[in-house]
Amino acid sequence: MTVSREVEAEIARLYHADHWKVGTIAAQLHVHEDVVRRVVGRLPKKAHTKTAASAPAAMVPYVDIVRETLDRYPKLCSTRLWDMLRERGFGGSARAVRRYVKKVRPKAQREAFLRLNALIGEEAQIDWAHVGQVPVEGGGHRSLWLFVMVLSWSRAMWGEFCFDTTVHSLLRSLVRGATYFGGTPRRWLFDNPKIVVLERHGRAYRFHPLLLDLASAMRVELRLCHPYRGNEKGRVERKIRFLRQRFLEGRDIYGIEQGNRELLDFLDRVGHAQGHPTLRARTLADCLAEERTRLLPLPSPLPSTDVVASAAASC
Repeated sequence: MTVSREVEAEIARLYHADHWKVGTIAAQLHVHEDVVRRVVGRLPKKAHTKTAASAPAAMVPYVDIVRETLDRYPKLCSTRLWDMLRERGFGGSARAVRRYVKKVRPKAQREAFLRLNALIGEEAQIDWAHVGQVPVEGGGHRSLWLFVMVLSWSRAMWGEFCFDTTVHSLLRSLVRGATYFGGTPRRWLFDNPKIVVLERHGRAYRFHPLLLDLASAMRVELRLCHPYRGNEKGRVERKIRFLRQRFLEGRDIYGIEQGNRELLDFLDRVGHAQGHPTLRARTLADCLAEERTRLLPLPSPLPSTDVVASAAASC
Protein backbone atom coordinates (compact mmCIF):
# COMPACT_ATOMS: atom_id res chain seq x y z
CA MET A 1 0.00 0.00 0.00
CA THR A 2 1.45 3.37 -1.03
CA VAL A 3 0.61 6.65 0.64
CA SER A 4 1.30 10.28 -0.19
CA ARG A 5 4.31 12.19 1.11
CA GLU A 6 2.00 14.23 3.31
CA VAL A 7 0.75 11.07 5.05
CA GLU A 8 4.31 9.76 5.43
CA ALA A 9 5.33 13.04 7.04
CA GLU A 10 2.38 12.89 9.41
CA ILE A 11 3.23 9.31 10.35
CA ALA A 12 6.83 10.27 11.10
CA ARG A 13 5.75 13.26 13.18
CA LEU A 14 3.21 11.33 15.25
CA TYR A 15 5.62 8.49 15.87
CA HIS A 16 8.83 10.39 16.66
CA ALA A 17 7.49 13.66 18.09
CA ASP A 18 4.25 12.69 19.80
CA HIS A 19 5.30 9.07 20.49
CA TRP A 20 2.07 7.53 19.26
CA LYS A 21 1.95 3.75 18.99
CA VAL A 22 1.94 2.06 15.60
CA GLY A 23 -1.62 0.74 16.01
CA THR A 24 -2.91 4.17 17.06
CA ILE A 25 -1.37 5.89 14.04
CA ALA A 26 -2.75 3.24 11.68
CA ALA A 27 -6.25 3.56 13.13
CA GLN A 28 -6.32 7.36 13.05
CA LEU A 29 -4.85 7.75 9.56
CA HIS A 30 -6.72 4.74 8.10
CA VAL A 31 -3.61 2.95 6.87
CA HIS A 32 -2.21 -0.52 7.48
CA GLU A 33 0.17 -1.03 10.39
CA ASP A 34 2.83 -2.34 8.00
CA VAL A 35 2.78 1.05 6.23
CA VAL A 36 3.45 2.81 9.51
CA ARG A 37 6.31 0.43 10.33
CA ARG A 38 7.83 0.94 6.89
CA VAL A 39 7.72 4.70 7.18
CA VAL A 40 9.28 4.78 10.64
CA GLY A 41 11.90 2.18 9.72
CA ARG A 42 10.52 -0.79 11.67
CA LEU A 43 10.03 -4.24 10.14
CA PRO A 44 6.58 -5.87 10.26
CA LYS A 45 5.93 -8.24 13.11
CA LYS A 46 6.39 -11.88 12.23
CA ALA A 47 3.86 -14.44 13.31
CA HIS A 48 5.16 -16.84 15.93
CA THR A 49 5.29 -20.40 14.66
CA LYS A 50 5.85 -23.53 16.64
CA THR A 51 8.69 -25.68 15.39
CA ALA A 52 10.33 -28.91 16.37
CA ALA A 53 13.07 -26.87 18.07
CA SER A 54 10.55 -25.88 20.79
CA ALA A 55 10.23 -29.52 21.80
CA PRO A 56 12.41 -31.07 24.51
CA ALA A 57 15.49 -32.83 23.18
CA ALA A 58 14.04 -36.26 23.92
CA MET A 59 10.89 -35.38 21.95
CA VAL A 60 12.56 -34.14 18.78
CA PRO A 61 12.74 -37.55 16.99
CA TYR A 62 9.05 -38.10 17.70
CA VAL A 63 7.66 -34.70 16.74
CA ASP A 64 6.40 -35.82 13.34
CA ILE A 65 4.46 -38.81 14.66
CA VAL A 66 2.92 -36.72 17.45
CA ARG A 67 1.73 -34.06 15.02
CA GLU A 68 0.48 -36.62 12.51
CA THR A 69 -1.46 -38.48 15.21
CA LEU A 70 -2.99 -35.30 16.60
CA ASP A 71 -4.02 -34.17 13.12
CA ARG A 72 -5.98 -37.42 12.75
CA TYR A 73 -7.21 -37.67 16.36
CA PRO A 74 -7.11 -34.17 17.87
CA LYS A 75 -8.81 -35.25 21.12
CA LEU A 76 -6.43 -38.14 21.85
CA CYS A 77 -5.15 -37.88 25.42
CA SER A 78 -1.47 -37.27 26.01
CA THR A 79 -1.01 -40.43 28.08
CA ARG A 80 -2.13 -42.54 25.12
CA LEU A 81 0.42 -40.75 22.97
CA TRP A 82 3.03 -41.46 25.64
CA ASP A 83 2.20 -45.17 25.44
CA MET A 84 2.57 -45.05 21.66
CA LEU A 85 5.93 -43.28 21.88
CA ARG A 86 7.30 -45.68 24.49
CA GLU A 87 6.55 -48.57 22.13
CA ARG A 88 8.76 -46.74 19.62
CA GLY A 89 11.66 -46.30 22.02
CA PHE A 90 10.83 -42.99 23.74
CA GLY A 91 12.42 -42.82 27.19
CA GLY A 92 11.02 -39.53 28.45
CA SER A 93 8.31 -38.94 31.02
CA ALA A 94 4.56 -38.61 30.53
CA ARG A 95 4.83 -35.04 31.83
CA ALA A 96 7.19 -34.09 29.00
CA VAL A 97 4.75 -35.48 26.45
CA ARG A 98 1.85 -33.72 28.11
CA ARG A 99 3.61 -30.36 28.04
CA TYR A 100 4.53 -30.70 24.39
CA VAL A 101 1.08 -31.92 23.36
CA LYS A 102 -0.47 -28.92 25.10
CA LYS A 103 1.56 -26.64 22.81
CA VAL A 104 0.86 -28.39 19.51
CA ARG A 105 -2.63 -29.88 19.90
CA PRO A 106 -4.93 -28.45 17.17
CA LYS A 107 -7.54 -26.13 18.57
CA ALA A 108 -11.07 -27.42 18.24
CA GLN A 109 -13.17 -25.54 15.73
CA ARG A 110 -16.44 -24.47 17.26
CA GLU A 111 -19.32 -25.19 14.95
CA ALA A 112 -21.93 -22.51 14.54
CA PHE A 113 -25.51 -23.68 14.88
CA LEU A 114 -28.50 -21.96 13.37
CA ARG A 115 -31.26 -21.15 15.84
CA LEU A 116 -34.37 -23.08 14.76
CA ASN A 117 -37.76 -21.49 15.36
CA ALA A 118 -40.75 -23.80 15.02
CA LEU A 119 -44.16 -22.56 13.94
CA ILE A 120 -47.03 -22.77 16.38
CA GLY A 121 -48.47 -26.28 16.51
CA GLU A 122 -45.73 -27.59 14.24
CA GLU A 123 -43.43 -29.76 16.36
CA ALA A 124 -42.94 -31.67 19.59
CA GLN A 125 -39.50 -32.83 20.75
CA ILE A 126 -39.29 -36.14 22.58
CA ASP A 127 -36.59 -37.71 24.72
CA TRP A 128 -35.93 -39.89 27.78
CA ALA A 129 -33.69 -39.56 30.82
CA HIS A 130 -32.57 -42.25 33.24
CA VAL A 131 -33.33 -40.86 36.70
CA GLY A 132 -32.43 -43.67 39.09
CA GLN A 133 -34.02 -46.77 40.60
CA VAL A 134 -37.11 -47.53 42.67
CA PRO A 135 -37.77 -50.43 45.02
CA VAL A 136 -40.31 -53.05 43.94
CA GLU A 137 -42.42 -55.49 45.90
CA GLY A 138 -40.67 -58.71 46.72
CA GLY A 139 -37.26 -57.04 46.99
CA GLY A 140 -34.87 -55.56 44.48
CA HIS A 141 -34.98 -52.43 42.37
CA ARG A 142 -35.97 -51.42 38.86
CA SER A 143 -34.55 -48.68 36.66
CA LEU A 144 -36.67 -45.57 36.46
CA TRP A 145 -36.91 -43.51 33.26
CA LEU A 146 -38.49 -40.13 32.61
CA PHE A 147 -40.26 -39.61 29.29
CA VAL A 148 -40.55 -35.94 28.28
CA MET A 149 -42.47 -34.31 25.43
CA VAL A 150 -42.07 -30.58 24.72
CA LEU A 151 -44.08 -28.46 22.29
CA SER A 152 -41.40 -26.50 20.45
CA TRP A 153 -43.32 -23.23 20.06
CA SER A 154 -44.88 -22.82 23.51
CA ARG A 155 -42.17 -24.81 25.39
CA ALA A 156 -45.00 -26.48 27.31
CA MET A 157 -44.04 -29.93 28.52
CA TRP A 158 -45.50 -33.18 29.67
CA GLY A 159 -43.76 -36.15 31.16
CA GLU A 160 -44.22 -39.41 32.97
CA PHE A 161 -42.09 -42.01 34.71
CA CYS A 162 -41.77 -45.48 33.23
CA PHE A 163 -39.87 -48.66 33.97
CA ASP A 164 -38.55 -49.28 30.48
CA THR A 165 -37.96 -47.68 27.10
CA THR A 166 -39.51 -50.35 24.91
CA VAL A 167 -41.56 -49.43 21.87
CA HIS A 168 -44.80 -50.31 23.69
CA SER A 169 -43.89 -47.94 26.53
CA LEU A 170 -43.12 -45.26 23.92
CA LEU A 171 -46.50 -45.69 22.23
CA ARG A 172 -48.36 -45.39 25.54
CA SER A 173 -46.46 -42.23 26.49
CA LEU A 174 -47.05 -40.62 23.09
CA VAL A 175 -50.79 -41.15 23.32
CA ARG A 176 -50.93 -39.93 26.92
CA GLY A 177 -48.89 -36.87 26.05
CA ALA A 178 -51.18 -36.04 23.13
CA THR A 179 -54.20 -36.47 25.41
CA TYR A 180 -52.69 -34.07 27.96
CA PHE A 181 -52.08 -31.40 25.31
CA GLY A 182 -55.49 -31.98 23.75
CA GLY A 183 -54.08 -32.64 20.29
CA THR A 184 -50.92 -33.41 18.38
CA PRO A 185 -48.43 -31.22 16.53
CA ARG A 186 -47.68 -31.97 12.90
CA ARG A 187 -44.44 -33.80 13.64
CA TRP A 188 -42.68 -35.66 16.42
CA LEU A 189 -38.93 -35.07 16.58
CA PHE A 190 -36.81 -37.87 18.07
CA ASP A 191 -33.17 -38.61 18.63
CA ASN A 192 -31.94 -41.90 17.15
CA PRO A 193 -32.79 -44.65 19.71
CA LYS A 194 -33.33 -48.18 18.42
CA ILE A 195 -36.94 -48.28 19.59
CA VAL A 196 -37.64 -45.42 17.15
CA VAL A 197 -35.35 -46.14 14.19
CA LEU A 198 -34.35 -49.73 13.55
CA GLU A 199 -31.44 -48.83 11.30
CA ARG A 200 -29.92 -45.76 9.76
CA HIS A 201 -27.36 -45.18 7.02
CA GLY A 202 -26.76 -41.50 6.39
CA ARG A 203 -30.09 -39.99 5.40
CA ALA A 204 -31.74 -43.37 4.87
CA TYR A 205 -33.47 -44.84 7.92
CA ARG A 206 -36.21 -47.30 8.84
CA PHE A 207 -38.70 -46.50 11.60
CA HIS A 208 -40.17 -49.11 13.90
CA PRO A 209 -43.34 -50.42 12.22
CA LEU A 210 -45.47 -50.06 15.39
CA LEU A 211 -44.43 -46.42 15.68
CA LEU A 212 -45.30 -45.89 12.03
CA ASP A 213 -48.76 -47.34 12.66
CA LEU A 214 -49.34 -44.96 15.58
CA ALA A 215 -48.09 -41.94 13.59
CA SER A 216 -50.44 -42.86 10.76
CA ALA A 217 -53.39 -43.09 13.15
CA MET A 218 -52.49 -39.77 14.81
CA ARG A 219 -51.71 -38.06 11.44
CA VAL A 220 -48.24 -37.11 12.64
CA GLU A 221 -44.97 -36.99 10.70
CA LEU A 222 -41.96 -38.75 12.25
CA ARG A 223 -38.64 -36.98 12.05
CA LEU A 224 -35.14 -37.72 13.35
CA CYS A 225 -32.44 -35.34 14.52
CA HIS A 226 -29.21 -35.30 12.60
CA PRO A 227 -26.47 -36.92 14.70
CA TYR A 228 -24.45 -34.50 16.86
CA ARG A 229 -26.68 -31.53 16.09
CA GLY A 230 -27.20 -29.89 19.46
CA ASN A 231 -29.51 -27.20 18.12
CA GLU A 232 -32.19 -29.56 16.82
CA LYS A 233 -33.62 -30.87 20.10
CA GLY A 234 -32.24 -28.42 22.61
CA ARG A 235 -35.70 -27.56 23.92
CA VAL A 236 -36.41 -31.02 25.32
CA GLU A 237 -32.85 -31.37 26.65
CA ARG A 238 -33.19 -28.09 28.55
CA LYS A 239 -36.53 -29.22 30.00
CA ILE A 240 -34.99 -32.49 31.19
CA ARG A 241 -32.23 -30.50 32.86
CA PHE A 242 -34.87 -28.22 34.42
CA LEU A 243 -36.80 -31.21 35.79
CA ARG A 244 -33.64 -32.74 37.22
CA GLN A 245 -32.77 -29.53 39.05
CA ARG A 246 -36.20 -28.28 40.13
CA PHE A 247 -38.24 -31.45 40.53
CA LEU A 248 -36.01 -34.50 41.05
CA GLU A 249 -33.25 -32.95 43.15
CA GLY A 250 -33.82 -33.92 46.80
CA ARG A 251 -37.05 -35.82 46.05
CA ASP A 252 -37.58 -39.53 46.66
CA ILE A 253 -39.63 -41.45 44.11
CA TYR A 254 -41.01 -44.65 45.64
CA GLY A 255 -43.32 -45.68 42.81
CA ILE A 256 -44.61 -44.85 39.34
CA GLU A 257 -48.05 -43.67 40.49
CA GLN A 258 -46.70 -41.42 43.22
CA GLY A 259 -44.02 -39.96 40.96
CA ASN A 260 -46.42 -39.21 38.10
CA ARG A 261 -48.95 -37.52 40.39
CA GLU A 262 -46.29 -35.26 41.85
CA LEU A 263 -44.79 -34.54 38.42
CA LEU A 264 -48.12 -33.50 36.90
CA ASP A 265 -48.82 -31.24 39.88
CA PHE A 266 -45.36 -29.70 39.56
CA LEU A 267 -45.85 -28.98 35.85
CA ASP A 268 -49.16 -27.24 36.46
CA ARG A 269 -47.93 -25.18 39.44
CA VAL A 270 -44.30 -24.47 38.60
CA GLY A 271 -43.28 -25.69 35.16
CA HIS A 272 -45.88 -23.84 33.13
CA ALA A 273 -45.80 -20.76 35.36
CA GLN A 274 -42.39 -19.87 33.91
CA GLY A 275 -42.05 -17.00 31.50
CA HIS A 276 -41.60 -17.83 27.84
CA PRO A 277 -37.93 -17.33 26.78
CA THR A 278 -38.77 -15.17 23.75
CA LEU A 279 -42.34 -13.98 24.37
CA ARG A 280 -41.33 -12.17 27.53
CA ALA A 281 -44.72 -10.96 28.68
CA ARG A 282 -46.33 -14.41 28.56
CA THR A 283 -46.07 -17.58 30.62
CA LEU A 284 -45.77 -21.07 29.19
CA ALA A 285 -49.37 -21.71 30.31
CA ASP A 286 -50.55 -18.73 28.24
CA CYS A 287 -48.65 -19.95 25.19
CA LEU A 288 -49.93 -23.50 25.67
CA ALA A 289 -53.52 -22.26 25.67
CA GLU A 290 -52.90 -20.58 22.32
CA GLU A 291 -50.99 -23.50 20.82
CA ARG A 292 -53.76 -25.96 21.76
CA THR A 293 -55.99 -24.19 19.24
CA ARG A 294 -53.49 -25.03 16.45
CA LEU A 295 -52.87 -28.69 17.27
CA LEU A 296 -54.30 -31.48 15.16
CA PRO A 297 -57.42 -33.00 16.72
CA LEU A 298 -57.10 -36.38 18.40
CA PRO A 299 -58.57 -39.34 16.51
CA SER A 300 -61.67 -40.95 17.97
CA PRO A 301 -61.27 -43.52 19.29
CA LEU A 302 -57.63 -43.19 20.31
CA PRO A 303 -55.31 -45.92 19.01
CA SER A 304 -54.96 -48.84 21.39
CA THR A 305 -51.52 -49.22 22.95
CA ASP A 306 -52.30 -52.22 25.16
CA VAL A 307 -49.93 -55.17 24.94
CA VAL A 308 -51.66 -58.54 24.70
CA ALA A 309 -49.41 -61.49 25.51
CA SER A 310 -50.27 -65.16 25.86
CA ALA A 311 -49.23 -67.12 28.92
CA ALA A 312 -49.26 -70.82 29.63
CA ALA A 313 -51.37 -72.02 32.57
CA SER A 314 -51.53 -75.45 34.20
CA CYS A 315 -54.83 -76.91 35.44
